[in-house]
Amino acid sequence: MNPGAKVAAIVLDTGRELAYRKTLLFYFGIVTLTHLFLLLALQTDVANGVITSIRLFGLEGSVHGFGGRAAEGMGLEANQLVRGIQIAVTWTLYPIGVMLAVFATASLVPHMLEKGTIDLLLSKPVSRPVLFVSRYLGALLVAGANLFYFVGGVGVILAIKTGVWNGGFFLSGLLMTVYFGALLAFLVLIGVLLRSTTIGIMSAAAVYFVSLIVAFPHANADWPALLTSKPARWGTQAVVEVLYHALPRTLELGNMVTALVMQRPVASWMPVAWTIVSGAGALLLAIAWFRRCDF
Repeated sequence: MNPGAKVAAIVLDTGRELAYRKTLLFYFGIVTLTHLFLLLALQTDVANGVITSIRLFGLEGSVHGFGGRAAEGMGLEANQLVRGIQIAVTWTLYPIGVMLAVFATASLVPHMLEKGTIDLLLSKPVSRPVLFVSRYLGALLVAGANLFYFVGGVGVILAIKTGVWNGGFFLSGLLMTVYFGALLAFLVLIGVLLRSTTIGIMSAAAVYFVSLIVAFPHANADWPALLTSKPARWGTQAVVEVLYHALPRTLELGNMVTALVMQRPVASWMPVAWTIVSGAGALLLAIAWFRRCDF
């Protein structure tokens, strides 16, 4: 068997392992229910790109202009409704979707390192780095497929209901998958270091919130003036900058997602590159530790 086929076999085996777990099936079920809610509960009538009536669970509300006439240019445009729903999805359900993906994959490395499982895996004719990367790719593909199923389903259903296709929303789903890939790298790093599913989940949540928080002092050049002590000011600045550059760019990617959904120009794609570099660094550290472990 050639090396590519060996990697594909491990990736496929990892995908099957995750697919049989209840957490991933639960995640798939929640996403499917979200799609069914949009498909069955929301009904719209559109004329010339304008929403003339909206029905939610059978309760109807009409959008009218002045003088009681159906809105033609004065009511709610279909693309405004679609973008409004998609913005609500990106800022509420996107973080939930990412954390559900974390829950679904958190046990991947701790389970792999259990006695018996790791012996079987190491008996395969592949190197440890290839084995570890293949397991990571398997988890990323399965969880990423679920994430894109969520985004693609919402985008398609809204397009069917309103006739509005928003390519930026679909692209935002790819950004969310890239972000999850970086978060997954930190998750497997904690998994191989501490071999704990619970700590891995807590660490992934910490990476999410810390990377979000440190973006604000990094962007505000005046905040060190709040600290009167020079050593404290220098030390705090150093911690903020190290964390900002080492962790994924959560806030910036969130702003990019908003810009894409609203079809505004993206100022810079560098946050995506830095997020990939951050995840790659965490994954390389995990691989290095895995190589030196005794089982």
